[in-house]
Amino acid sequence: MLFSDHDLLQIDDEYLTSLDPHVLLAVSRKILLDLKESRERLNQTPDNSSVPPSSKPAYLGIPIDDESELDSDESDKDNHRASDSSKNKKEDNPSSSEDFSETDASSSGSGKPRKKRKPGKQVGAQGYGRNQKIPPHHINEHRSECCAACDKPLPSNAPFAALLGFYVLDLQIGSPSQPGMQLICTLHRYGESRCICGHLTKTEPGQGDVYYPSGRKLPTALSERRLVGPTLASLILCLSFRMRLSRPRIREFLNDWLNLKLGKGTISNCISEAGLAAGPVENQLIEEVRQSGLLFIDETPWKEWGKVLWLWVFVAGPVVLFLVGHRTREVLMRVLGDIFSGWLMSDGLKVYRHYSKRLRCHSHLTRKAQGLVESLDKEAKEFGEIALFALTMAHMQVKGKLEPANLCHVMLSTFKQFCELHKDHCHEKTRQLAVEFLNDWDAIWRVLDFPDLPLTNNEAERALRHWVIARLISHGTRTPEGSRTMGILASIIETCRVRGILPWPYLASVIAARRRGDAAPPLPISAVK
Repeated sequence: MLFSDHDLLQIDDEYLTSLDPHVLLAVSRKILLDLKESRERLNQTPDNSSVPPSSKPAYLGIPIDDESELDSDESDKDNHRASDSSKNKKEDNPSSSEDFSETDASSSGSGKPRKKRKPGKQVGAQGYGRNQKIPPHHINEHRSECCAACDKPLPSNAPFAALLGFYVLDLQIGSPSQPGMQLICTLHRYGESRCICGHLTKTEPGQGDVYYPSGRKLPTALSERRLVGPTLASLILCLSFRMRLSRPRIREFLNDWLNLKLGKGTISNCISEAGLAAGPVENQLIEEVRQSGLLFIDETPWKEWGKVLWLWVFVAGPVVLFLVGHRTREVLMRVLGDIFSGWLMSDGLKVYRHYSKRLRCHSHLTRKAQGLVESLDKEAKEFGEIALFALTMAHMQVKGKLEPANLCHVMLSTFKQFCELHKDHCHEKTRQLAVEFLNDWDAIWRVLDFPDLPLTNNEAERALRHWVIARLISHGTRTPEGSRTMGILASIIETCRVRGILPWPYLASVIAARRRGDAAPPLPISAVK
């Protein structure tokens, strides 16, 4: 680069106007060279340079739906730029579409576009059955305890004829004195027991809820007739959601460490079934969120098979609730409704302004002000320094380090006038930050009157950190069912961790109860000591 930051700070309209035309031409040429070099650096991608693939945006080229509830003061240019990039690619390559792939003349020979292959097993393809045979450790005969006709108790030696049998693989967890786990195979038998009155009473496996997802032939059903037991299913959930392993890696782990061969479809069914089983627990978490006195909310982009949604997090003391949906007021009303009366800590999204007792995260504002301080525009730099000074003074007063106590309020009245002067500034970032201060003025400085309230939204951001890393690995979910399963199970896992409870035994108990057709056990308040 020909100009340093120090040089650019001195170049403004006044300086350029004062130059002789020949000198102005020479300076303009140097600026043009720097501009071209800067643009080339901005356009570097993993496809045209040695920039690592991790620097590529996860959602590049995926159009974001127009959401009316987005804050008009927030910059969505990156989203529009991604949408325009996707449209340009389609215009440049008209042969590519959602239904057809590129022409493969070498394989088809006709040059006609082939229809895209759907994921998963194809219609008419040969299936593969389970070939690993594990001898049962136990045989459990499910006999009826009383006659369905005469209501008399059936003795243990009553004649029994097995009509149905299946194997269940589960884990047996060791005790504190003998830690470890062992894979157990149990043969379950169901059939008819004959009473002395001659009536045959039949037993069957328990049945729970059934969910029919759109676009899929087979439903997700809860039933005791499953190969994977509740504790083993809980281990699969741990490997998927806590250890962030993919389906093939979970399969590899089970094969290497337990010598257990499970298909990827079986593993996926376990996760879907667990999400269906834990669904009622979400209502308990929502109710606790609504009753909280202080709530932290944040959201981050979440990809769902070609479209961008948002992963919401609600943190209220011992409750952490996740939800995948659009970035609109409907999602917020679904959780909080109109009955929430506590303090709400959030960012500058417009949908939060519906709640009067709102707080703004000062960390977001501090970072934006610091960005202006490092700007090459003089007026933007000045505005950033003053905004950063105002935030620092407020933090000192909240911590009791500022005397007199009303000094910060006097300074803020001057700062508000300064924001009014810059709300129409030509510098984009300066204008956006000034408007943001004015729109949320009361929410930003409310901590001066209530110093016991938090200054930042770190609780929500820390809760999202693990799942942001998971998003980078998995690139999100593929179906609405998968998004809902992810939100429910992530909520239970994080809530249990906050309360000092192991989530895996609880999830196993939920799966077992819901497979029998019983209600899900409530989430414990805290660990039992």
